[in-house]
Amino acid sequence: MCTNHGEDRTKSHTWLLEDPIDSPSHVLTRSGLQNIAAHKYKPGDYTHLDTFLNPMWNWLTEFLPMWLAPNMVTTMGGLHCGLSYATQWYYSPELNSPVPDWVMILSGYCTIAYYTLDCMDGKQARRTGTSSPLGQLFDHGCDCICILNHCASAAGWARLGGSLWYFVFQCSLQFAFFTAQWEEYYTGILPHATGKFVGVTEVNYGYGLASFLMACIDRDAFWGNTLASHLPQSLASSLPPIIANTETRHIGVSCWLLMNTVLVLLSIRRVLSHSNVTTNKLAIPALCKFLTPGLLAISPWILPAHFVQNHTRYISVAIGLMMSLMTKKIIVFSMAKMNYASIQLDILPFMLCCLWIKYDDNMTESGAKAVMGALCLWHTWRLLRWSNMAIFQICEKLDIHCFSIKKKG
Repeated sequence: MCTNHGEDRTKSHTWLLEDPIDSPSHVLTRSGLQNIAAHKYKPGDYTHLDTFLNPMWNWLTEFLPMWLAPNMVTTMGGLHCGLSYATQWYYSPELNSPVPDWVMILSGYCTIAYYTLDCMDGKQARRTGTSSPLGQLFDHGCDCICILNHCASAAGWARLGGSLWYFVFQCSLQFAFFTAQWEEYYTGILPHATGKFVGVTEVNYGYGLASFLMACIDRDAFWGNTLASHLPQSLASSLPPIIANTETRHIGVSCWLLMNTVLVLLSIRRVLSHSNVTTNKLAIPALCKFLTPGLLAISPWILPAHFVQNHTRYISVAIGLMMSLMTKKIIVFSMAKMNYASIQLDILPFMLCCLWIKYDDNMTESGAKAVMGALCLWHTWRLLRWSNMAIFQICEKLDIHCFSIKKKG
């Protein structure tokens, strides 16, 4: 296996045109593939809960057969999220209908199973001697698409669909996830936690346990009433009316937005103070990388309110697929040390269609839905096509299989 390093192009800024590729069926340069072959994953700090649960993850991994490829472990985790998402789609097509309690239980189980398998895939790779950069792409690439399931679960709790509050929840989460990969692009370290007590493990397992809890309560009564209705009169009267009279669901989303905003700001601070950025004067180019995900995050506010209300799901899927593609791309380009354009043209069809739906008075409701549905299909194809080309090139370079363990010799 070749381990020579190629050129580091992350220090060069580009607005639109990335490094030229030698074939339409490729997405990585030869130099990028050399860098991927030499790449070593550097995780950030782990929390106390990670340390506590690590023996359990190691123990569970011992039950996996030695012939099972690590990427198949990742895939099994992703399929749990797919099952949960499909079930919730069936019962709540626009994310604003009540779902049965057993769907909440299924969601909780699937979230915990997904994350547990996500923690086991790397251990299976080391156990079978098959650790590779492809595992990082597969693992974190699966994570960014599974975010859609987490958002749907939250909508199942609080019936957030049909309003912009749902997109505050989804877009802030996907933007924060992109920011974590952006941090690795410039620092070489992927953050897992903020301090020793709050990290991705706490969030994912907390999310799963919260879904179990949501199955046991009257969700409409809890999330649909004002904050004041849940508090003692003496405490409620001391709160500002704008807070006391706000629905609990909106309080929850506001806290979620605040948490993600803090995570993003901490990530930006770490990047801007990193020696790689300060030495090479990369602060402005680094911040410019937020242009495309930022536009996507505010895109629901472009669309007419009635369209958001009636077609939350299609908008959510389209944005989720595009954010997933951009996140996967920066993950791979970080390993490949290729330059990542600040403006990703993949969002152009979606942004143009948002403007078309908003300003064309002749656009019917069914016509707008068809346009958004076509966009979902297009971005599904783009995501699968790009991922397939990247996986094929990496497998060919590293002389490995994606879903099976290649026999040595």
